[in-house]
Amino acid sequence: MRLGTCIALELAAVAGAVGGLWFGVGQASQLAGTYLGGHDAIASTAVSSGPVGRTPERLPRSYLHVAPRPIENVFGAPDGELLAPLGASKVTLIKLNHGGTSLSLRVDFASGVRAAFKPEQTHPQSDPRREIAAYRLDRLLGIGHVPPAKAAAIPVQELIDAAEPSHRAFIASRLDEEGIARGGMLRGELSWWVPEIKLAKVGPYRVDEKEGRALWTVYLQAGAKIPDEARPMCEQLAAVILFDVLIDNPDRWTGSNTEMSPDGKTLFFMDNTLSFSSFTLGHEQNLGALRRIQVFPRRLVERLRALTEDAIVGALQISDDHGLAPLLHPSEIHAIIVRRDNLMRYIDELIADLGEDAVLALP
Repeated sequence: MRLGTCIALELAAVAGAVGGLWFGVGQASQLAGTYLGGHDAIASTAVSSGPVGRTPERLPRSYLHVAPRPIENVFGAPDGELLAPLGASKVTLIKLNHGGTSLSLRVDFASGVRAAFKPEQTHPQSDPRREIAAYRLDRLLGIGHVPPAKAAAIPVQELIDAAEPSHRAFIASRLDEEGIARGGMLRGELSWWVPEIKLAKVGPYRVDEKEGRALWTVYLQAGAKIPDEARPMCEQLAAVILFDVLIDNPDRWTGSNTEMSPDGKTLFFMDNTLSFSSFTLGHEQNLGALRRIQVFPRRLVERLRALTEDAIVGALQISDDHGLAPLLHPSEIHAIIVRRDNLMRYIDELIADLGEDAVLALP
């Protein structure tokens, strides 16, 4: 890493280059991941037993190999494996998640798995449907950085009983005052719990603070050289900026919503419950970030360009919705496409000025 006097000189240049560029942000933190982490499944081969009565030849070990399921995310296992145990057994312990004003719970199940549970609630900024929709759209685009999420319904009393005795009355009052229960059940979404996270950084600086923003903004200019140690995070930041414009998530830079893995390699696209407005341009927080960079991931841009309204509708269909369907209304889905069109217009203008290879310089 280029630290010490080198980074001081670099930031001095950055301050001059960026001079006033940026948008209002706060603190941020929540998880991280390597860019577009999907793996193709190895095709398995069917083997014939040969003619009856003939001793089969010994097969190479590779023929006996069972193809692994593809991993479509940065979380180390297929989505189905991570989601299946969530809500499949009794809740044994709950705690209130810290940060923010919405109602969010950490839920432990008897099977040993853990999840974040965001129920239907009185806080308009936290709609559990949005988190599921963000997960589905993330996978449709082949990104894989939003934690897997599913619809769920949990008995209110089961949640209260699972609270620590010293906090039980307080949690019961919050569930009663802020949760929207129906027939004694709280409907909402369960997200797979990322085991460890820390505030995302580029070099020694947090990505959501002045020095960090200035640094990665300069790195993401056409023709700029991105240091090897900063490249993975810069690639993921370019991707999350595109994603946030698409889903119109104004909450990424307002506090504790840009977090990474402990090794600093993976940025997690978490906390998307304020997304998916009907605005066709979107919030200035997202557009401000977009206008300040000139370099984007080619594969993601290609998938965005090919995105259709029908594909989005198909991705948002869930068979076991626990009464949460529809995840998005038609006007919200249409707004995604209009924001995509505006996004492509901006990128195409950059390509016309700077050249395709310079603008789509990230993988």
